[in-house]
Amino acid sequence: MPRSFSSLLIKGIEYFSLPFQYPRQFLPLLGKALTDRTLVHELPRLTPHRAFLRQAGIRTVIDAGGFVGSFAYAVRSILPEAQIYSFEPLDGNYRQLVKNLTPGGRFQAFQTALGDRTGTVDFFQNDFSASSSVLEMGDLHRRAFPQTGRQTKITVPLARLDDFLDRMTLAPSTLLKIDVQGYEAAVLRGAAETLRQVDYLLTEVSFQELYAGQPLFEEIHALLVRAGFRYAGSLDTMLSPLDGSVLQADALFIRKGKG
Repeated sequence: MPRSFSSLLIKGIEYFSLPFQYPRQFLPLLGKALTDRTLVHELPRLTPHRAFLRQAGIRTVIDAGGFVGSFAYAVRSILPEAQIYSFEPLDGNYRQLVKNLTPGGRFQAFQTALGDRTGTVDFFQNDFSASSSVLEMGDLHRRAFPQTGRQTKITVPLARLDDFLDRMTLAPSTLLKIDVQGYEAAVLRGAAETLRQVDYLLTEVSFQELYAGQPLFEEIHALLVRAGFRYAGSLDTMLSPLDGSVLQADALFIRKGKG
């Protein structure tokens, strides 16, 4: 997304401060900050919350919407002993995800989109890959971020997260992260059994419709409350470049009675 000079300067400072905040990973992080910011861009966002993530005792991370491994890489930097399971449907992203995360071990990837049924699904692959979704882009998204307007409809595998329960070992505590560009409710509906073993859930939620027919925060909140979770705040927000209103947030939910 286009940024002002001041925001780019701030972001640059965040990237180059990372090696000093993770001294045991100083040289690898310095190299990634110089050469692969797409991979490390989630780490500055999660770093302010690393004390919370560590004390939560998270041993398993399910990464729904793995992209090229940005979230998984950040989690590994903070929780190096955690087992990570990532799900990503796009060929190019999947190959990069596997390349980025496999060398560190404790990682398994599945090439599929997640939803509430098993089969295949039409998928809108965007030139700005992180904006790709099962759902078609809405008018507000196009107006706010015109550089993401080009997309191609393809077909990708679709599965329920519950279909993979026998292929994952969910040692507690388990964190489920969902970043699927408006398709969050379908992922949750396909994860009823998995959710019973999840302690912490971090999901992208929208307050305005960026994808056609997507559920907004209220629906996701109600669904997760029924599943036994409580809303515990947001770790990050995205503002509209059109008027400064809140478009999205990364909402944290915690199982009731946990922490």
